[in-house]
Amino acid sequence: MKDNKTNAYKKEYCDTLNRLWRDNSGLKGLKYFLNTMYHWCGEDQKKNAKPSVVILGTSVPEELVIAAGAQPYFIIGGSLGSVSWSDDLVPRDTDPVSRSVLGYIHQPDGADFSESLFIVPLTSDSMRKIAFALKEEGRKICPIDIPPDRSDVHAQKKWQMQMLSMTDTIAKHTGTHITKHSIKAALTRVSEARRALLNFLDVTRGRTDIITSGARQMVQNSYYFTESIDDWTAHIEALTNEAARLTSKSDGTCQRSHDFTGVMLLGSPVIFPNYKVPFLVQDIGLEILDTADSAALKSHIVYDRKTMRGSCDKIICNIAATWYKYDASSAFVKNDLLFDFVSWLIKKGDIEGVVYHVLKGQTEYDFELERFESLLSGNNIPVFRLETDYQYQDVEQLRIRMEAFSEMLLQNLYKINRSVSFRTDGNDVKEERAAS
Repeated sequence: MKDNKTNAYKKEYCDTLNRLWRDNSGLKGLKYFLNTMYHWCGEDQKKNAKPSVVILGTSVPEELVIAAGAQPYFIIGGSLGSVSWSDDLVPRDTDPVSRSVLGYIHQPDGADFSESLFIVPLTSDSMRKIAFALKEEGRKICPIDIPPDRSDVHAQKKWQMQMLSMTDTIAKHTGTHITKHSIKAALTRVSEARRALLNFLDVTRGRTDIITSGARQMVQNSYYFTESIDDWTAHIEALTNEAARLTSKSDGTCQRSHDFTGVMLLGSPVIFPNYKVPFLVQDIGLEILDTADSAALKSHIVYDRKTMRGSCDKIICNIAATWYKYDASSAFVKNDLLFDFVSWLIKKGDIEGVVYHVLKGQTEYDFELERFESLLSGNNIPVFRLETDYQYQDVEQLRIRMEAFSEMLLQNLYKINRSVSFRTDGNDVKEERAAS
């Protein structure tokens, strides 16, 4: 039974990687990121891994973990294969991300977590249960309770105190003395990586002739799978330069490919290797221009010079305050930051539809749906709610529904194009759009 589960897990990530390379074989710089994912998932790496600090999810500032002397080891879910390893540990209806995270920790012949310190952001009831289960097993855990209401005058202070405590706990675990220099060095490394990612996303946005939506998603996800953030930054800069050369026209400008209809992916994060949704979007002729999820805003975090002033504790509090401002995790009762981010993205004017992805059991995302629907309908942008899990049996059913959504988007574009008339008066050309 264990061999069957291990083989299923291996087939899942290998199938995803093979598809990504087959669809993007002309982009040589992508090999590093494919290899990064393969290495993290591979049996040899797992057997040899003995992580010091493990982060469940993406909702804590990894720069503080690095400053405290640890290379973060992220476990963020994303695999049907690892879900099977948690079958006897949690109820069947537990959301697939939580089951995948717990399954990965308990997989046979996996990484050695016996001496690991687990950082557990309590973003949902399921994560609270996981934190308790790990504690009951005798593991070292550091639970992080994210204050869910930013309007609470004490919320930011509560978060800062927890970040001070977490950083101190990690430093004691690693035997590291935190200094202003170590904090600044960690901040610089992480900030450079985030800037490099933003640049990559900007250069490759709308260029399915160069890189597919799934591959862009994989490059984003690979940040959480790398063993060296510095190597990752160097390689994403090289990949961005390669993509820029391929997208440049003779006059030095870039143009978007018009073969696809542009959509935004919103809701539950899509995590490697379960790329069922981006592959479906791609197969029916749509293109994911932007992704708006709990991790998307991290790349936009900017620390100013004031952040580095004062004592070590003061700097940690400054970092925590900035991070809390940008956090868009599902822990918040009203995710105003994500709402504002989506509003900013649609102002670009080329989002023609939204795929709202909800994983079964993650009801916190459905609480936000009505507000997003009102925003998007006010901008004449159709929304397709897609509920699924990590199983693959529903692929064809989802394909039929998504094809109908794609057809509706094409009809909308056709109506818009028909409403455009051109009138010529000498050398002047005017474009008029009929009132909607």
